[in-house]
Amino acid sequence: MDERLQTFGHVRAVDAENRRVTVVASTSNVARDGAIIEARGWDLSYYERNPVVLWAHNDRELPIGRTVESQLTDSELIQTHEFADHPAADQVFQAIRGGFVNATSVRWIPGETAVRTMPSGDRVLVFTTGHQLLETSYVPIPADPGALIVRADGSAFDRSAFFPPAPAPVARPSLAQRFIAGLTRV
Repeated sequence: MDERLQTFGHVRAVDAENRRVTVVASTSNVARDGAIIEARGWDLSYYERNPVVLWAHNDRELPIGRTVESQLTDSELIQTHEFADHPAADQVFQAIRGGFVNATSVRWIPGETAVRTMPSGDRVLVFTTGHQLLETSYVPIPADPGALIVRADGSAFDRSAFFPPAPAPVARPSLAQRFIAGLTRV
């Protein structure tokens, strides 16, 4: 059984001159899979020995970059990536610069877990400590809805452009209205 998991983040800043990109690689928000990865629980010791950055978790191709800095906050794993000098890396870097790729994803091995009840009453799985980072990737589709993109120019990413408007609620007659309608039929 493959016990590697993935979660998603977003681009924070682009330094075109030095071919570096700063990203939020992972957040402590509830992801679409209903799990939370606590940022302070990351174990980066193995990753720092081989800090690879890939395109879409493709570990059969050359890395497109390497992580030159990692920072853990209470709610985020922030990384700065330096891009390699080969065609695949150039292609991804240009897509990031152009705003066509805005998301990151991490592949990891889970550590200790707990179940937490959220204020909404939903129960979520929380990865608390000891999760080992394997690699960071740039991906076309993020899974962490709490990862709002902030481009290097400071403009906010418009999430609503990626989500259709919620359908209008269908007005249903109440039980009393249905009962009265049933009595008045001829």
